[in-house]
Amino acid sequence: MMVKGRSEQDDSLQQHGVPLESVLAQRERFADRYDIDFGKDRVFPDVIEALYDAIPEGANVLEVGAATGLLTRPLLQHVGHLTALEPSAGLLRRLLSADSAESPHLTVKQGMVEDLLHDETYDVAVVTFTPRRGRGLARLLVELARRVRYRVIMLLDDDGSMDWAYLGRGASLQGFDVTMRLLAGPGDGENVHRVVVLIADVENWVPQLSESTQEWGVDAREIKVPFPPPRGAATRLVRYFLAGGDRALLILTDERGVERLYGNLRTAVHRLGKDEITVRRNEDRIQIVRLPKDTLGEGSDTLQ
Repeated sequence: MMVKGRSEQDDSLQQHGVPLESVLAQRERFADRYDIDFGKDRVFPDVIEALYDAIPEGANVLEVGAATGLLTRPLLQHVGHLTALEPSAGLLRRLLSADSAESPHLTVKQGMVEDLLHDETYDVAVVTFTPRRGRGLARLLVELARRVRYRVIMLLDDDGSMDWAYLGRGASLQGFDVTMRLLAGPGDGENVHRVVVLIADVENWVPQLSESTQEWGVDAREIKVPFPPPRGAATRLVRYFLAGGDRALLILTDERGVERLYGNLRTAVHRLGKDEITVRRNEDRIQIVRLPKDTLGEGSDTLQ
């Protein structure tokens, strides 16, 4: 396998919100570790019901990131034809080993949305827990909106990053008719899995001539921290961010110090701003992100 250089990794981060090589490698590891029930904690009955409500019966549907086919099977019971798209050869082997793979209403393809033929169109697209983040989600939505007639449905984890909230706001500003629901699976406490169902209606959407996702992506101010980091650096970074107006802060440091700095930042964020900001790590990059305020009304699971 050819290893990408830093510039190519940066291009992948801009395009997909994550380094593509590591994401694809992770999906292959999942294929070795899990059977066809991979992800079953995220596909609970309320999620299936929400999809059935949003997809016209008999529609021609594209499922993006089909993985082992856990969501493919219930979708086949509702749609007219389903095209399951998955980049991982290992996960596709799991999908093709399932009984549902024999359905005449199913087409299975290996690849990503960018690999589809230019003239391929569908009624609805369903994105199944994509690993793309930030600006990568915005780009994916725009790419799919050009290929579907009615709507794009994105199932996203409520994992603390709040990417789904920023995506919904940005999509609305770009002219999409957006609704979102936050659904909680069975269980209680920390064991509850929460899923956001984001629906972007595209029938009346008009692509802008100079389409750019820069203005609704993850635009972060960059700060380089020397190694070893100065004493109290995490606390000072969090206080600086809370006092400013930036949407996000991208923190770069020597790879030897990433783990420790990330741990110190998590502690500082929890102590100083746990209801206002969050911190996340993507390999050797650390990002502090401001949380949206008043995103959900108390007692409501729907964003208007």
